[in-house]
Amino acid sequence: MLQGRVLCKISLLIILIISISAYAPWDFMGVYDKAEAAALIEEGQQIKAEGYIYHKEVKKDKVLYYVKNASATTGSESLSKTSFIFKLESDIIPNYSKLNIVGKMKHFSVATNDGIFDMKNYYNSLGLYFEITDIDFYDYQCGLFVGNDYAYRFRQHISSVYEQSLPGEEAGFLSSVVIGEKSGLNTDLKSLFQNVGIAHILAVSGLHVSVICMALYKFLRRRGFGFLACGLSAGAIAVVYGFITGGSVSSIRAIGMFLVYLMAQITGECYDMPTAMAVMADFLIIDNPLYIKNGSFIFSFGAILSIYYFVLPLNNAFTNYYVYQRKSKKSHEKFYEGLSLLQKAIMYVLNSLVFSFGMFVAMLPLVTQLYNQTPLYSVLLNLLVLPLMPLLLGTGIIAGFVGLLFMPAAKVLLFACHFIIYFYECISDFAQGLPFSNVVVGTKSICFVAAYYMALLFIVYGLDICLKVSGSKSHKFRGKRFLLKSSLLILLAFLWLAPTRGSFEIDILDVGQGDGIYINSGDGVRFFIDGGSTSTEEIGQYTLLPFLKYKGAGSIDYWFVSHMDEDHVSGVIELLEQGYRIDNIVLSAEIPEGETLKQLLTLAELNRTNIIYMKQGDVCGSKHLSFTCVYPYEGMVSDDVNALSLCLLMNYDRNLDGHYEYNAFFGGDIAAEQEQAIADAGLVGHVNFLKVSHHGSRFSSDSSFLKVLSPDVAVISCAKVNRYGHPSAEAIARLETAAGHIYYTMNSGRVRVDKAGVDEYISEK
Repeated sequence: MLQGRVLCKISLLIILIISISAYAPWDFMGVYDKAEAAALIEEGQQIKAEGYIYHKEVKKDKVLYYVKNASATTGSESLSKTSFIFKLESDIIPNYSKLNIVGKMKHFSVATNDGIFDMKNYYNSLGLYFEITDIDFYDYQCGLFVGNDYAYRFRQHISSVYEQSLPGEEAGFLSSVVIGEKSGLNTDLKSLFQNVGIAHILAVSGLHVSVICMALYKFLRRRGFGFLACGLSAGAIAVVYGFITGGSVSSIRAIGMFLVYLMAQITGECYDMPTAMAVMADFLIIDNPLYIKNGSFIFSFGAILSIYYFVLPLNNAFTNYYVYQRKSKKSHEKFYEGLSLLQKAIMYVLNSLVFSFGMFVAMLPLVTQLYNQTPLYSVLLNLLVLPLMPLLLGTGIIAGFVGLLFMPAAKVLLFACHFIIYFYECISDFAQGLPFSNVVVGTKSICFVAAYYMALLFIVYGLDICLKVSGSKSHKFRGKRFLLKSSLLILLAFLWLAPTRGSFEIDILDVGQGDGIYINSGDGVRFFIDGGSTSTEEIGQYTLLPFLKYKGAGSIDYWFVSHMDEDHVSGVIELLEQGYRIDNIVLSAEIPEGETLKQLLTLAELNRTNIIYMKQGDVCGSKHLSFTCVYPYEGMVSDDVNALSLCLLMNYDRNLDGHYEYNAFFGGDIAAEQEQAIADAGLVGHVNFLKVSHHGSRFSSDSSFLKVLSPDVAVISCAKVNRYGHPSAEAIARLETAAGHIYYTMNSGRVRVDKAGVDEYISEK
C-alpha cells in the first residue's frame, strides 16, 4: 500500500510518534506540558496575559475570542507560548490584534461521568488551556494582517443575508453548511441530523472544495487555460474560502489536500491521496499535537481513509460484478459508454448505494465510539441528501453574494435552498420515527475496535490475496466477489451492533446535589434508582442520557423512584419527555399525591411505561438480581415525603444457588427514625454496599442502623457546594466508624462498584 511513498512514510512516522505520546501512559514529547502548566495555577487567581487573537465566534449572544502565542503571569506563576479564550459582550476587537488583558483564571470543566462532554479535553485538543473571566481590563492594538478579520466580517454579512431571507432555523443551517458559521445553528435541528446520520453536511469539507474550487479548476482547464493559471486561480479561491469559513479542521484538511493536488497538476506529478492526507495531518498536529485527540480531526481523516482504502475498492468490486452480470468482457470505461441513459442512471444509484453502505461500515466504530449510537437508515438517507448538496451549496453561495448587492434577488434564489432544507427536515423526521432508527451500542474496548478493522481489511483485501495465492483466475468468481464481500461486511456490522449484556455493576453517578444510580444485573436486565439534581441543569439531557448511551443502554427495564423530590426525579421526567424508553417505573405503594407525581404518571402513560407499586416485602428484579422493598410499611402516612422514601435491599445471586455474592441498601432520603425502624424490624443485615441516605445529612446515618449494616463500601452523592451542608461532619464520623471505605461523588465523580462472584473493585473517575 505504501510502496515508494517516501514522503508518506515519513509523515506517518511523525503521526505515530505524536500519537504514542498523546495516548500512551508516558508523554515523552511533552504534548501535555502546556495544559499541565496552566492546571497548576489556582482557579480564581488574578492573571495578566498578552497574546494575539486568531479566531472569534458568536456563542450565546457573546463573542468568544481565541488567543494564541500568549504569555501570562499571576505574580508567582508564569506561562509562556500558551493559548486561552475569553468572552466579551460586543464584537469590537479585530482578528490578529495584539491583546493585553487582566482577569481571573478559570479552568475548563472536566467530565465526572462516563459519556458526558469533557470541556477540558475538547479545548485542549484545540490547543487552548484556560479561560479568563471577570475581566478587569483589556486593551488591543490592531495587527498588520487584517485579511482574517475581513473574512470574518464578510461571513457575518453573508449570514445576515440568509437571516433576512429564510426562517430562523433554515438560515442557521445554511450559514453552517455554506460558510461554516455555526452560531445560529438550531440545536434541535443539529441533534435531528446527528440522530439520523447526516450531520456531516454541516461541516465544511471535501464536498465544498469539490463544488466550489475543483469545479472552477476544471472549468478553466476546459476553456484552454494552462495548469499554472488554473491552479493559482483555484488555489487562491480555496484559501480565501478557508479564511471565510473560519478554518475548521475539516476545511483545512480538504483545502490542504486540494492544494497538494494542484501542485501535482502544475508540476506534472501524479497526485497521491494517502501522501496528501498524511502531509495535512502532520501540518495540523505539528502545530498542535493534541489535535490527534480531536473528534473533528479523527472524523475528517477517518472519512477520507475509509473512502480510499475501503469504499473505493468495494465500489470497484461492485462494478466488476455489474459487468459480469451483463456478461461483458469490455473495460469498465467502454462498458459504461455502451449503456443507455436509464441504465447509467440505475448504475449511478446502485454505485451511490454501495458507496453509502461502504462508508457506513467503515465509519461504524468511529461513529459509535463518539456518539455511542448509530443511525441505521443513514445509508438510504445519504442517497437522498448528497445529490442535492451541490445545488444547495451553489445556490447558497450565489445568493449570499447577490444579497450583498440586491436583497430581493437573493430571496428568490434562496427559495430553492428553502425547499431543499425543508426536504432534509422532512425525511429526517420520518427516518427518526421509524423503528430501530437509532441503535444504542455503547463504547467498546480499543481491542474490539482493532479487531473490527482487521476483519474489515481482510474482507476488502485479504479475500483477493487468498484468491490470488490459490491461483483462482476464474472471471466468474471474480465477478461474484462483491456478493461475498458485501455479505461478510453486513455480518461484520451486525456483530458490532449486537447488544451485549455486560457484567454486574453499580454506578453511582455524579449528578451534583441529587441521586442517580445505574445497576446492570449481568443477565441483560438494567435498573436505575432515582435520577435528579437541584444543582445541575438538564441533568437528564447532559448527564443521564449520555451515560446510558455510553453503557449501551437504549432502554431501562426497571426505574425505581424513591420519592418525588426534584433532586431524585427531575432527570427521569426529562428522559420521559424526550421519549427515552423506560419499560417499568417502580414507586412506593405509600407515595403521597402531588403535582410532580401527576406529571410523572402522565408522561409514563404517553410513553407506554408500566407503573409498578411496591409495598413492604414485595420483590422486583431479574434472574440473578432482586430488589426487596423493606420500607415504608403498608398504610404508613407522613407529612414528610422523605420519610416515605422507597427503601430497597438488593441481592445478587450469580450462581442461582440461594447464596448472595453481593448485596446493597438504597434508602432514598430517609432519616434516623426510619433507619432505626428498619433495623429494629430485622429486615436488613450486613451489606457489601451502602448508598448513604439523604446525601450524608446529619439527620440520617443512624449509628445503630450503620452497625447492623456494617457496609464494606459506602458512597455519598452530593454537590461540592450546596446550601444543606451535605455531607455533615456528624454523619461522616458515624460512617467512618461503621463502614470499611467511604467515597464521595463530589470528589470522585462517578463511582463504580463491581462484584461478580469473586472480584470487588471501586473505580473512581
